[in-house]
Amino acid sequence: MKRDSGGRSMADVSMAQIARRGVGGLFDARGRDDRMQYWLFLILVFGPLVVLQFIIQFALTIPPLDLVMATRPGVPAAGAPFLQHQFRAMVTVTYASLGLHLLGALLLLTATARRLHDRGRGGWWALALPGAVFATGLGQARRMAEMAERMPQILAEIEKKVRPDFADLLSFPAKMQASAEPDWPSVLGGLILLWLVIELVRAGTAGPNRYGPPQR
Repeated sequence: MKRDSGGRSMADVSMAQIARRGVGGLFDARGRDDRMQYWLFLILVFGPLVVLQFIIQFALTIPPLDLVMATRPGVPAAGAPFLQHQFRAMVTVTYASLGLHLLGALLLLTATARRLHDRGRGGWWALALPGAVFATGLGQARRMAEMAERMPQILAEIEKKVRPDFADLLSFPAKMQASAEPDWPSVLGGLILLWLVIELVRAGTAGPNRYGPPQR
């Protein structure tokens, strides 16, 4: 059975132990956390947040019945209010998701520092996690808000066609993605997250390091 830097395997731990160490260390970045401790605690943190995110998305994106009934294939003007409602709702959902992900990143801050200690790196690098999550999520939220703001202009162009096609409405997101400028803070945040993930999935140093002995 595969073991981590401290010689532990899945048979040696329980989710209760993972939760106790993770919650007990929310304000203590000292020591080291192996990969098993970190990633299982991440699941415990983000699992409920992801469920809550889906509940929020479901609740906000359900369109009123009158908008659904008014939508008719082949009549772009009839479907415009429905799409506008959906995009406005998705803007709210995106900002709500940003808040939930940022909360999860903050709850994982000290655990990330201990995991980096296990890799022999300074725990202050963990501060990059909430910063990168915020930059990436904010970029997505701004992109969605821009799409929602430009929707009336796109719909007006579609309605000017002699024979408008309902597919033109569905192609609106692709048109907006093509016209939007790159969000460089979001790109940088994504690269930082990629580096962190690669670093956090790697095995810890064998034996004691400057941050103490491996987790047992």
